[in-house]
Amino acid sequence: MAEDKMARVWKRFQELMNYSDQDLEKFRANPKFMKMMNTPAFRTHKIVAEIVSSHGCVCQHTVGQKLVMNGNGAFIRDECPPLMCAGLVSQFGGVVAALYERFAAGLDPKGLLLDTVGCIDVGLDCGGWGRVLAKVHVEGPEDAK
Repeated sequence: MAEDKMARVWKRFQELMNYSDQDLEKFRANPKFMKMMNTPAFRTHKIVAEIVSSHGCVCQHTVGQKLVMNGNGAFIRDECPPLMCAGLVSQFGGVVAALYERFAAGLDPKGLLLDTVGCIDVGLDCGGWGRVLAKVHVEGPEDAK
């Protein structure tokens, strides 16, 4: 029974990734990838970037607004604003990578030290248009409201 379930999981994953049988075999042969696949946090947690400061943002990000990703760092369309600034979103990569490491190591993802990112715009006073800061945190099933 459990083998059937895992076979279905792998089949769905293969379809999602548009992997050939050879691609899937190569993926499954990588111990790092298998560790990620066997770490529940990648499936059960959300990565949330909450706007904590915003001034002069052309995408109109506002304080309190949330940009929500699944545990793999993919934005969840229905939980994000209709406009998202490329200059802000591009800065999430380092924080998301650090969270991957914490997930895979079994560490508390809420223990991230460097959790605030800023858009690449330097702000009006420094020759740019505006400035947005977002604090990134993780929400797990225990945080569901």
